[in-house]
Amino acid sequence: MNLIEPMMLAGAVLGAAVGATLGFSAGALWGLGGLVAGVVLGALAGPFLFMFLALLFVTLRYGPRHTLGLLRELRGPRPRS
Repeated sequence: MNLIEPMMLAGAVLGAAVGATLGFSAGALWGLGGLVAGVVLGALAGPFLFMFLALLFVTLRYGPRHTLGLLRELRGPRPRS
């Protein structure tokens, strides 16, 4: 198991909890709909949210130059001219 599965699971759980909580105030069927929508949307949007929060943490902890250096490494080595 790599890192994406736990991130999707955490996003689904958090999305389900938020969707059900917000939905049940309007009625039982809305709560069930919010639960299902939260699971689906949480699993899809959760990894992106967690990656954004991780980049924000690194930026606040080590500074923007360190974060930009990490993002530059994602593109691979620069060609020598």
